[in-house]
Amino acid sequence: MDTCPFDLETYLNRINFGGSTDVCPDTLTRLHHAHFYTFPFENFDVLLGRGISLDPQVVFNKLVLKKRGGYCFELNGQ
Repeated sequence: MDTCPFDLETYLNRINFGGSTDVCPDTLTRLHHAHFYTFPFENFDVLLGRGISLDPQVVFNKLVLKKRGGYCFELNGQ
């Protein structure tokens, strides 16, 4: 299976996540809140007829690098 590189540090910076990344329920809760409050629902690409891609690298580039929001499937995928 092909995998795309996921830049964890860039993602954590994008969602303004600081502190411990220990694997525990508290970290998961903090990550979930940071992610939820960073990425708004956005359907501009659909409305403009551009369509959307669920390719992980395309979604990462859009949400993290381009600092945009995402369509429901982009925000809640895999």
